[in-house]
Amino acid sequence: MSSMTLLQRVVAGNALVVFVGALILALSPATVSPRITVSEAALLACGIAAALVANVLLMRRALAPLRALAAEMASADLLRPPPPHGPRSGMVEVATLGRAYDAMLERLLAERHDSARRAIAAQEAERGRIGRELHDEVGQALTGVALELEAGRLDDAREALRAASDGVREITHGLRPEPLADFGLRGALVALGSTLADRARLRVRRELAPNLPALAPETELVVYRVAQEALTNVARHASAREVVVGAGPVGEMLVLSVRDDGLGVRGAPAGTGVQGMRERALLAGGTLDVADAPGGGTEVRLAVPLA
Repeated sequence: MSSMTLLQRVVAGNALVVFVGALILALSPATVSPRITVSEAALLACGIAAALVANVLLMRRALAPLRALAAEMASADLLRPPPPHGPRSGMVEVATLGRAYDAMLERLLAERHDSARRAIAAQEAERGRIGRELHDEVGQALTGVALELEAGRLDDAREALRAASDGVREITHGLRPEPLADFGLRGALVALGSTLADRARLRVRRELAPNLPALAPETELVVYRVAQEALTNVARHASAREVVVGAGPVGEMLVLSVRDDGLGVRGAPAGTGVQGMRERALLAGGTLDVADAPGGGTEVRLAVPLA
């Protein structure tokens, strides 16, 4: 019985109900008059009710494994993954669905673990970079200030302090980009396009909504960093002549698009830059797609929720 399909169980249950009803009618002394009496109508009603109750009980039993699997799916929590379930048994469809669910859950857990590992590695690398910059730039500048003060050269000490301040400002710019803080997301995207046009000699076309919706600061930073990485990839690898930067609301999402007319993806595997963009999108609750653009080139498309 455990290897029966769902369809076979439903048909078998209904057939059993019909058979039992027919057997009761065949063996019962009850008859139906040409004009049905009250007692005969009551007997038929009781028979129909009994058949319905039996059908409900049989179907509930048949569908119990499916309800159990649905409850297991609804209670799944990737932060507290369940122990391995082991081989599943039951109806063919439920067992197949359960095995597919187990495989999907295992894949999601593996991807989450891998993403967390890369995120931690990226954080450590960023901390190391900031530490080296503080040591090289600010540390040396402050040492110069101390030497100038010991020598009594106040003007030179002021200049050294100014240089140290510029170094700190440059480091903080890498943590929270000044254009994003000063001009908002739209202005920061405009500034990114202008910088690329100046440095890489590319035509940059902007298709930005006049008023981009407000986002959480961390989500704005994700959009900015993805645009920055995508434009950097265009300058380094695409051999493009033009790039189009677009952003605007689409339904409940803000969609960023960076599209160039260069070489295209050409089936190349995703590098660390693309993987980093995908991880940023995941942290913001969004999605990122990289594909060949219509007419040639590459399109990076990021979608993040508005709220």
